[in-house]
Amino acid sequence: MPAEPKSAALSLTFQRIGWLLAVVLSLFAPPAKLPAQFGTPATGSPLATLAPTGTRVVVLFFVASDCPISDRTFPEMKRLREQFTPRGVKFYFVYPNSTEHAAEITTHQRAFDPGGEILLDPTGDLLRLTHARVTPEVSVLVPDKTRWQPLYTGRIDDRYIHLGLERPRPNHIFAEEALNAVLANKPAPKPTGTPVGCSIVNPATTGSPEGR
Repeated sequence: MPAEPKSAALSLTFQRIGWLLAVVLSLFAPPAKLPAQFGTPATGSPLATLAPTGTRVVVLFFVASDCPISDRTFPEMKRLREQFTPRGVKFYFVYPNSTEHAAEITTHQRAFDPGGEILLDPTGDLLRLTHARVTPEVSVLVPDKTRWQPLYTGRIDDRYIHLGLERPRPNHIFAEEALNAVLANKPAPKPTGTPVGCSIVNPATTGSPEGR
């Protein structure tokens, strides 16, 4: 059998060394970072972060322009926003339904709380982060190095027992209890009960048994 030419053998050797070096470097290379998105304002580009450095807590109220239970909870959400904003808490009203449009969302927000900031979440980035499933629902988040960590996601209060049955006024306002605990550097209470409201229409979630 004829001997392989020396130049061809050297070329093959260097090629193999290159493959091996590429494999070794790939093992030690840092993982690629996917661009973080935290919803989109009614006018503007997707947010790269929920709040600037120094913000103690971020609250996301998941709402919808066509959900009566969400509408009836707006006075409580507005009260919490006005009460806790001076204490370093950032609030957003998140409209996660992929079927809603910016114009109708803006009109709805102005009618119920014109001072509240809007975020649209049609791609479900905030839903995947918090695991919210109905409107209205709240998520309380704190900064954790380079990410936002949900400490409480669940009912805003216990006014609604189930669909069609509500108390005249809530006995417990879970969002307020969670915020007071987190701001006092105490563990947030665990969510109790199933949020009652309207199922979120978004590719990232299938809704909730208690939703409409």
